[in-house]
Amino acid sequence: MKKSISAIILSAVVLSVLSLSACGDDQNSEASVQADESSAPSVASVASEVQESSQEQSQKSQAPRSPISSSQIAQMKSYISSYQKMPEFNSKADAIDARSIAQNKTVTLICDNLNLTYTKLVVEQFKVAAEAVKFAKIVVAKTDGTEDSINKALNTAVNDKSDIVILFGNINKDKFSTNIEYAQANGIEVVSAGCITSGQNDHFADYTMPVDYDVIGRTLADWAITKTDGKLEALAINCTDSVQSNTVANGFKNEFDRYIADVTGHCHGINISSSELDKELPDSIEKAIKENKNINYIIVFDESMISDTVDTLEQLAIKLPVISTGGSDEAFTAAQRGSLEMLVAQSYEWTAYGMVDYSLRILGNADIPKEQYVPFRVLTSDIINDEIANFGGISGNFNRIAFGSYFEYGYDYLWQL
Repeated sequence: MKKSISAIILSAVVLSVLSLSACGDDQNSEASVQADESSAPSVASVASEVQESSQEQSQKSQAPRSPISSSQIAQMKSYISSYQKMPEFNSKADAIDARSIAQNKTVTLICDNLNLTYTKLVVEQFKVAAEAVKFAKIVVAKTDGTEDSINKALNTAVNDKSDIVILFGNINKDKFSTNIEYAQANGIEVVSAGCITSGQNDHFADYTMPVDYDVIGRTLADWAITKTDGKLEALAINCTDSVQSNTVANGFKNEFDRYIADVTGHCHGINISSSELDKELPDSIEKAIKENKNINYIIVFDESMISDTVDTLEQLAIKLPVISTGGSDEAFTAAQRGSLEMLVAQSYEWTAYGMVDYSLRILGNADIPKEQYVPFRVLTSDIINDEIANFGGISGNFNRIAFGSYFEYGYDYLWQL
């Protein structure tokens, strides 16, 4: 989605501070607030506006609501079921002459942190897809999560005379606005991918690859709601400095507010930054469970928090169902073993191919779809083991097991290979 002239920073900032405002934050989030304030100068004022807006909406909706009905629960179950099947390639985009577009073109991929498992998987598949359409040069920046490494990557893209730069993952564009604008001034198209939901523009980027990440949050909410017959006492765990985690949290919040909030259930929130995970998350989980003894589901919005969450429950000898989203082998294994009751899985292969497809359409001045088709799938231990059996009993490449290889044929057709 092309950035509009009137697009402003506000939408992204609001998303970052919304976090789990619907869920009572059981933690002292001073560290998280400080992190947000460093990323955008107006966060404090915007947060105040969001809080006031939420209070006004709450006052307007004081009229009693009915508990969720059996027919609504049935609809949710049907919705969940539709995501349990092996996805089919369903892109509605027009075919393009990919190799003609890619010839003599340089594409640069700048990720948030190449040390992250899921990011490594996406990068590997991005190279495969970009090589298939024969980009003249494919550059993957060596980033380590530091601002310096990302700024260097943006400057290198200018020196390499890149035609297009893809910023993938949790990259706060506020911190890199100068070098992003420098790249744009040198004729480089800048694309944001892997974090913002459909219909939203990531500020400073020329284009935001539209993927409906909200559906992850909605699916997590629907699963927990149906499993508790609407009597959901959720402990929701959000990574405050992950844009995608905030996006998923927002999708969950909307669904929870619609059916459950203060009617038959409540949501208790843990908002914590990535730097606090190892030190703060286990203690925060233990404290929340002790203070809210009715909690019957734990919902995790960022896969970096799965391990600490599961390990903490085991150490406390507490059995509570945990559901999460994720796209790495570790997340898949946790679901296969039953440590996660359910995983809304993301396909790193489809994500990577989708980024290449989106870039080609920009460079080729082709029509860009309103939504880039990147599927998600609801996985449980039973579903995974059935798919492993269908895969010949081999438990290797989880992405092929869970998502198949049909997308390759689909993109070969779209790209006229």
